[in-house]
Amino acid sequence: MITVENIIEWSKPHQLDGGKMTRIFNEEVEASIVGGRSGLYGDFEKDFELAIFDRKNDEFVTKFFYSEGSDDVVGYMRGEDLTDLLNKIFRKGFQVR
Repeated sequence: MITVENIIEWSKPHQLDGGKMTRIFNEEVEASIVGGRSGLYGDFEKDFELAIFDRKNDEFVTKFFYSEGSDDVVGYMRGEDLTDLLNKIFRKGFQVR
């Protein structure tokens, strides 16, 4: 089970100074979770920016998993909502990079 604490613990520095990024993936999709600085949506503590990609063609598939969103990226997603979604997507296993 993925928690907010896991997302924070697994993070690496984002290319934008001060930002953080965690990437969780399986054979089919990859979730990119970022935040923590101006220019990225979310403080990376209570809310996060999320994008989901198809690993075969690198196209956004965020809307397929989060139909409430109107864009390829979900900004300011509450930690609880993020972990609920991630645990549904990656219920059969995942890796982190």
